[in-house]
Amino acid sequence: MRKGSMVRNRIITIGLMIAGLVAGDGVTWAGPATDALKAFVDEVVHILNDPALNKPEKKQERRKMLVDVISKRFNFEEMAKRTVGSEWAKRTPEERAEFVDSFRTLLANSYLGRIENYSGEKVRYNKEITEGDYAEVRTEIDTGQSTIPINYKMESAGGDWRVYDVVVEGTGLVNNYREQFKRILRKESFEALSKTIREKAAIITAPGAAPPRRAAE
Repeated sequence: MRKGSMVRNRIITIGLMIAGLVAGDGVTWAGPATDALKAFVDEVVHILNDPALNKPEKKQERRKMLVDVISKRFNFEEMAKRTVGSEWAKRTPEERAEFVDSFRTLLANSYLGRIENYSGEKVRYNKEITEGDYAEVRTEIDTGQSTIPINYKMESAGGDWRVYDVVVEGTGLVNNYREQFKRILRKESFEALSKTIREKAAIITAPGAAPPRRAAE
C-alpha cells in the first residue's frame, strides 16, 4: 500500500470518532445540524475530561458511556444499509437488525482506544449546507501541524439530526467500509459477511478485550 493511501486510511479510521476528540474553536455559521453535532462534541469531551472517569478501573464504564453517546448521534442503521448496497433489500428484518447491531458495536468500539490517545485538537465549524432533511456540516480539524477537512453528512428524522457518513479529505467512511464489504460479498455471501462482523463484535465486547485495529477485512 502506498504511503499516501496509508495516511488517508488512518485519517478515515479516526474520521467517525474525531468529533469526540476536539474542543470547539468557534462556530462560523450555525444551523440545526451544526448545533446537534456541536452538542455531541461537547458531551464526548465532557466524558473524556471527567477526572472521575479517567481512573483505570473506570475504563470500561467510560467506554460504555462514549458508545451510548455515539449511538445517539450516528445513524448506524443508515450507515450499515449504505455499506451493503442492494443486498439490504434482500435481507429480512431480523437479518438487518442483527447486522446493524454488530456493525454498531464494530464502529463505536473499534476506535475508542484512538479517541483516548488524542487531546487538544481544535475543530472549526465552517459551513452548513441544508437541503430538506439532509445537511452537510463542513468542519476543519487543527492538529497544530496541519488542517484536516472533515465533513459530516447528516439526516433529520423528526428534527433530530444524525450522522450517516463522514467524509475526510474527499473520502467517505461509508464508501471505505463498502469497499471492504464488497470484497466479502463478491467472494462469499451476505451470511459470511454478517458472520464476520458478528464474530468481530463478540471479540470487542468480550471482558477485557482491546479494540481491534481494523473493522473487517
